[in-house]
Amino acid sequence: MIGNSYGKFIQRDTFYKGEAHEVPLIRIGFPIFDRHHLHRMTTLGYEGAIYMLTTLVNAVLEQLDKETKGMGTTDYNYDLIR
Repeated sequence: MIGNSYGKFIQRDTFYKGEAHEVPLIRIGFPIFDRHHLHRMTTLGYEGAIYMLTTLVNAVLEQLDKETKGMGTTDYNYDLIR
């Protein structure tokens, strides 16, 4: 889910439904007051597009790391792919 600081309440609601329903929150927009200096990041133009793409890809990779923690079962070595 892409949203501002108020999106964390919706994200918490998905967390309480269970781990299978949890939706990660990507903080882009205004206002962002619960993270340090994210309100200063550019979201317009070329620089903003690169910032948003980087943020989205990092969120996907973070979710992939979270899902592949099981030793011997799901610990595929995705670090070599990056």
